[in-house]
Amino acid sequence: MAILFVLMLVALVAVIFVILERRERRRVAAGETRLSALRLVFGAAAALLMLFAGGCSLLFLMNQDGEYVTVGSVAIVGLQGLAVGALVWWLAMRRKPG
Repeated sequence: MAILFVLMLVALVAVIFVILERRERRRVAAGETRLSALRLVFGAAAALLMLFAGGCSLLFLMNQDGEYVTVGSVAIVGLQGLAVGALVWWLAMRRKPG
């Protein structure tokens, strides 16, 4: 079961990578610079991290009971992954001027 989960994650990263690669091809055709494949892989992994961290946080918030699951506890657990994913996405997808 764990192997299937890992294969699904790899497949999701591959799909996001293909989408980002197509975007980069369009940029090259328009005469703009492109990003390396390694940056696209990191961008795809960061997108999945943000998706899962944000989605799990929303699921926890929908089931809050006020005693153990509160907005603060969800923010402590869920927003860290979301922030790290956003930072990695920004670093992977930014383009230096010049």
